[in-house]
Amino acid sequence: MRFVTEPFPPYTYAVKDKAAGPMVDVLQAVCELLKRSCKIEVLPWRRALSLAQRGAVDGIFTILDTPERRAVFHISLPVIDARYSLFAQAGADFRFDGDRQALKGRTIGVYGPSGSSYALDQLVEGVADVSKVLEYDNISVLRKLAAGRYGPQGLVLINEAVGLDLIRSEKLSGLQAAGTVKQFSYAFGLSRARLTTADARQFNAALATLCSSGRTAALLKPYAVPAAACKHP
Repeated sequence: MRFVTEPFPPYTYAVKDKAAGPMVDVLQAVCELLKRSCKIEVLPWRRALSLAQRGAVDGIFTILDTPERRAVFHISLPVIDARYSLFAQAGADFRFDGDRQALKGRTIGVYGPSGSSYALDQLVEGVADVSKVLEYDNISVLRKLAAGRYGPQGLVLINEAVGLDLIRSEKLSGLQAAGTVKQFSYAFGLSRARLTTADARQFNAALATLCSSGRTAALLKPYAVPAAACKHP
């Protein structure tokens, strides 16, 4: 089986041209249970998604369970819990506590099209005078926020773990987390063009076995990312 993913630390990345990260480790364990040989390639997201949508590969990750994704993929059981958070410039007098109207008049940068831009669309629906700025990647979003490119009212919506990892690795300064927007889980997407519903059930059964045995949590522990609650297919 052939899977594609993107450079998306701390969840997926390449080490010496080889796919690595917690989602990769879980997938390899699933493939071992299924007695299947699985090849994983790390590609730019738009290319990876195009291949998966066309059915040129068997699966893609890391993805969200949304109606748009379900139309093209069998979505696996959840693997890793995560959350979207807003970031602001350091010292900004802003903390998001769930009141969407507090975003009125603000400029919010986001990487997209992506799960985070989809979440931003939902967040600001019905809120007046919000300017959404779509960027090509997450690091561009954070760099522009740090440089004040979104103005004094500027914010960024990003996966919190991704944001903190980029701030660390890129040595960015002048940024602070400003409140959780949404909690969610990441999963694998299996191509409906290549795999049947029965194939997806087998894949999910293997995921459920890994989770209930405690192996998923053990695989994720070194990465300090939380395992999603165990579910049955």
